[in-house]
Formats: sequence, C-alpha cells, structure tokens
Amino acid sequence: MSASIALSHAAFGQTATPGASRCEQSLTQQPVATTIETCREELAAPLTTTKRVNVLENLGKAYLAQNEPELAMSTWREAGQYIALDRKNPAGSEQWARLQVLVAQTLVQVDKVKDAESLFLTTAERIDREVGRFTLPAGILQDALGSFYALQNQPQKAEEAFRKSRIIHEIRLGKMHPRTIETRMNYAVGLLDMGKEPEAKAEFQVLADVIADHPDFLNQPIKAEVLTFLGTLQMREDDLVNAAKNYQTAFEVRQAAFGPDDVRTSQSLNNLGVVLYRAGDLQRAEKALSRAYVIRKDSLGDNDALTLSTQKNLQAVIAAQNAAKNPSTIQQVTPPKKP
Repeated sequence: MSASIALSHAAFGQTATPGASRCEQSLTQQPVATTIETCREELAAPLTTTKRVNVLENLGKAYLAQNEPELAMSTWREAGQYIALDRKNPAGSEQWARLQVLVAQTLVQVDKVKDAESLFLTTAERIDREVGRFTLPAGILQDALGSFYALQNQPQKAEEAFRKSRIIHEIRLGKMHPRTIETRMNYAVGLLDMGKEPEAKAEFQVLADVIADHPDFLNQPIKAEVLTFLGTLQMREDDLVNAAKNYQTAFEVRQAAFGPDDVRTSQSLNNLGVVLYRAGDLQRAEKALSRAYVIRKDSLGDNDALTLSTQKNLQAVIAAQNAAKNPSTIQQVTPPKKP
C-alpha cells in the first residue's frame, strides 16, 4: 500500500481552461480510450483555432497516458503549427511554449535526453528573441528547464533556471499568484529529484505556511498539490498525524475545486486512506478508500491502474480489520510499504 509522491499536474493541468473543450474535460473524468475518441470526434467538427489547439494539446496528453509517446509528440507538433510566438497574442505565445515543453519532456521519457535539452535551449533562445526574456512564455520554459536539469542531477543549472522562472512570474503575476506558487513548488520537487529530501520538505513547509490561511488559496488546486507532497514526505518519516491532516485538507480543497466525483479528488481520498491505515484508524481508512475506489471504478473502469491500486489498498484494510477480529491471523497481514 502506498501514496504516490509523483503528481499528475504536469500531465493533466491543475484546472480546466475557461471554455474547456469536451476533450479536456474528458481527460480527468473518463478512461483514456474514451478521451481519445472524444477528442477525435471534436476535431472532426468545425472549431476555432484556439479550440483546435486546445483539443490537440489534450489529445496528445491522452496518447501519452496510453503509452504512445511518439504519437503524443506528433500531435503536439501539429498543434504548434496553428499558433506562434506573438507579442500581440500573449495567451497564444504561452500555449506555444507549453507545447514545446511537452515535447521536450516526452523526449526525456523516451531516453532522448540530448534532443530534449537541445529543444529546451533552442526554444528558450527563440522566446527571448521573439517575445522577450521576461515574458511568461520564458517563465514557463525556464520552469520546465529547471525540472529537466534537476532530473539530470545538475544542481547549478537547475537552480539558475528555477531562479529565472520565479523572477519572471513574480514580476508578471505577483508573489502570491497561484502560478508563481506553482513555480516554487516545482523547485521543491526538483530538490526531491536531486535527492535533497530535507531541503525539499522545508520548501514545501514554507509554501504550506504561506498559503495556509490566505483567502486567495482557499480552494486553489495548487494548495492541494503542495499539501499532498508535504503529507507524503511526513508519512515517510512516520509523522502520521500531520500527514493525515494535510491529506484531509488536500481532499477538501480538491472536492471544492473539482467536485466530489472527480478522479483528482479520489487521489486525496486514496492518500488519506493509506495514512489512516498506517495510523491504525481502520474504520476511517475503509471509508476513504471505498469512496476513492467507487470514483475511480466509475470514471476509469475496473482495470485501470489507479482503480486496481485503490482496490488493493482497500483489500489490505479489510484484511487488517478481519485480523483484528481474529488475532490468530494477524501475522498474515502484510504491513503497508512506505511511499
């Protein structure tokens, strides 16, 4: 039984964009195969350029979730042909930059690290040249470049890229904007990738304290992201009380932001069930995991990896309950693994 430290916000996004396409909505609500079919159907209908790019971006994410990286990258490259860097179109420029980042990140996944770095650097140069080095497209690129160098365990380059991204976001959006906080969270994730867990935990704690009572972050998904990372690190240290508290708050935020039946909400329920199980609160653990299982089963199907993972966790809780009723079998219960 485990609570994953890896989050999906890079793949699925934190929130749906205004006027989200059916394709985008399906991405976090339905099985991948259904999403792909929905996206293809939507592409066959008349669409504005903006909506077409949105659908293609999310179709590429669905292909990647289906373990088809080459098809994902070709879809994102196609989407990139409909937009360009343009000072007069900041939103389009940001989306263009995001598409390049998605391709570069996927190149890393298929072990084409040199190609990925080349794309990151040439894209950064082009953004600086065509729209400016202190624009949000530049911030997006530097944030992703920091994550890339962190994964390659190049701390100096990672720190420099993250520093540039944070400066850009603070200048353009302000220190307390959710996207600025997200860049700081990504820096903390980068520290994890570089094996600097104590430093990462300290960064997550600072972020959690900064946004804890801030009215602008009451139901902001980024708050749930931060608390999920912090909770998982606390659980690794057997600080189960604080881990449960943070997972509970993350659940409440996601439920308010996405709804009670959203797959993203189920992630927090699953995490909460795991930590309650480890704390010996089997009744509450069963309740949380049962809800998570129903959401995932209904949205993703019986055989999805997330559904099966929660099912396994729930079975472990029920086995522990049965063992508690019959002490002679308690040695047969496999203790949960730390995340």
